[in-house]
Amino acid sequence: MNLSGALVAARRLAQRVEDNPLRWVQWTPPQRAFHELQSKRKLFRAGNQIGKSWAVLAEAIWIASKTHPYQRPRPGPLEIWVVCTSWSQSVAIMRKFRELCPPEYVDDKRSSNFNSRSGYGKDNPAVVFLDGTIVRFRTTNQGPEALQGATIHHVVIDEPTAPDIYRELDRRVMRTGGTISISATPANRDCTWMRDMVTDGAIEEIHARLTVANLTPVGADGPLRLLDGTSMDQAWIDEQWRVTPAMFAPVVLDGEWDMRPEGVFFKSFDPARHVSPLARLNPARGEITWALGIDYSAAQREHGQTAALLQVQSQLDEHGRKREAVLVTDEVVMPGVSTNTQFADKVLDMVERHGLRWRDLGKVHGDNPVRSRWGMKSNIETMRAISSRLGVSPRALRPRILKAKDGTQSAGTVSTGCRYLHVAMVHENLVVHPRCSGIIDALQTWDFDPKHPAKDRIDAIRYALKPWIFPYGSTKGPMLRVG
Repeated sequence: MNLSGALVAARRLAQRVEDNPLRWVQWTPPQRAFHELQSKRKLFRAGNQIGKSWAVLAEAIWIASKTHPYQRPRPGPLEIWVVCTSWSQSVAIMRKFRELCPPEYVDDKRSSNFNSRSGYGKDNPAVVFLDGTIVRFRTTNQGPEALQGATIHHVVIDEPTAPDIYRELDRRVMRTGGTISISATPANRDCTWMRDMVTDGAIEEIHARLTVANLTPVGADGPLRLLDGTSMDQAWIDEQWRVTPAMFAPVVLDGEWDMRPEGVFFKSFDPARHVSPLARLNPARGEITWALGIDYSAAQREHGQTAALLQVQSQLDEHGRKREAVLVTDEVVMPGVSTNTQFADKVLDMVERHGLRWRDLGKVHGDNPVRSRWGMKSNIETMRAISSRLGVSPRALRPRILKAKDGTQSAGTVSTGCRYLHVAMVHENLVVHPRCSGIIDALQTWDFDPKHPAKDRIDAIRYALKPWIFPYGSTKGPMLRVG
C-alpha cells in the first residue's frame, strides 16, 4: 500500500471509531469480568485509573441500544438513569458518556443539547435513543425524596452514595425487574452498608487492584497509556504508591474498603528539604500569584484563627507536566477568641511587611462562617474589618474573600487537598519559610483527625491553594484503548 492509500485507510478507520467507539474498545480483564456478571445488582470496586466509569457507562449504552454482548435485550423504550453525587461530577460523567456513545444510536432532535462546559445542561439532561429509550442524568444533592415516583429499568450509580439513596433507587427498578450497576472507590463516604450487602450476596462485585494485569486490555501487548503517552506499567504503579499518602493508598489505588491511619499524615514532610529561608520563585519561569487562605474557629482554640500567605507559580516538570511551585511565605496564627478587627489587623500587617498592598493579592479564599459566644467569624466580617482599616467601602474591596468550599464536594475536599500537598512535598515543589512556625508544627504533627489542634493551620494552606487543587473545568482523560 502506498502512502496515499495508507492515509485513506487511516481516515476510514478513524471515522469508524468516531461512529461507534464502543465497537473498538479493548476492555481490561476486570472491565470484561464486570460486563459478564449476570447479577441484578453489581459493583465495580477499584481505585482510581482502572476505568470504572467507562465500564458502567458502557453497560448503560448497551442496555439502551439493545446491544449488550452478555445480556438478552429488553424490548420497548426503557428509562435509564445515571446518578452522581454532585453537579460537577455529573458534568464529567456526561462528557464521558458523550465520548463513548455511538452517535448512530441517538435521536439528536429529542436529546438535550451538549456542550463541553455544562454537559447536557441542568434542565432535566437526557439522551434519547432512536427507539425512544431515555438516559437521564441525575444528582442526589436534594436527597432521596427527589428520586421518588419514577419507574426505571436500569440505574448507573457512579461513586459511593448514601444508603437511603441506594434504597430509593432500588425501589425504582423493582417493578420493572431492572438492574443497578455501581462503580465505586470507597473514599470520602462511609461504605459500610455497601460492604455488608456484598458480604450478604445482595450485590455481586468485581474488585480490581492496581496491577499491570488489570491495566492491560485483553489481547493487548502492553498496559494502557495515559494521554501523554506514559505507560501504566509497574514503574508507573510504583510511582503512584510513592506519591500517594500511606493512609489513602489502599483505598484510592487498590480500592480497599478502609483507609489505614498510621500516625502523622504528612510523613513526606522533612524540614531539611521543605523548610528554607532562602527559597525564591524565579519570575522568569512564569507569573507568580500571591494567595491567601483563611480558617475561622468557632471555639476557644489556641490556634483557631489562622491565615496563610503563599506564592504560587505554575511550572513544567522534567516530563512536561504542569505542576505548581508553592512557597509558604508567612502566617497569622491567633486564638479563636480573637476579634475580627484584631485578626484583620494582623493579616494586613503580614501582607504589608512583604511590600504588598491588599490589591496585590491574586487569590483569597476563606472558610465558611462560624458563630460562637465570642461572635461571628466570616469572610464578610473579615472584609468589613479590612475595609475599615484601609478606609474603603467593603463593596469596593478587591480582591474579595471568596468561599473556599464553593464548587467542591465537601466529603472529599480535605482528602483531595491533602493529597495535593503530599504530592507537592514528594516532588519538592513545596517549601515553607522558617517564620511559619505554626504551619511547620502542623505539618509535623497532624494525624488527619478533624479535631486535632493543627487542623486549622492545614486548612488555611488548603484554602489558599483552592484554585489549583480544584481548577474549574478540570476533567480526567478517557481510560480506553482503541484497537
